[in-house]
Amino acid sequence: MKDRSGRPFTCTAIFTAVLMFIGGASAYDGYLVVRTGDMIRHFEKNPVGRYLIDRNGGDPAVFLVVKAAGTIVALAALATLRKRSRRLAAPVTVGLACFQSGLLIFLESF
Repeated sequence: MKDRSGRPFTCTAIFTAVLMFIGGASAYDGYLVVRTGDMIRHFEKNPVGRYLIDRNGGDPAVFLVVKAAGTIVALAALATLRKRSRRLAAPVTVGLACFQSGLLIFLESF
């Protein structure tokens, strides 16, 4: 079976599943930020994240908005890259999925 672009449906489904995993891992990370509440300043390891939290008086709202926007931009960039060059998009997408997997492992180790 082929999708509208003539590509095998299985490849499109796998790519979509990987994008959903990347978005889900990012959403879970955001959930943990909300769950930790005021203590997030002590748990956050990302210096940019800490800076955004500090600049907002300890409230992680701006950090969460920037994080969500970054995830949306990354997913849109992957989708655009796949339309232009499937050969290049595959390793970039797998690399980002591996990074997100490592992030989930790191988050669950605390």
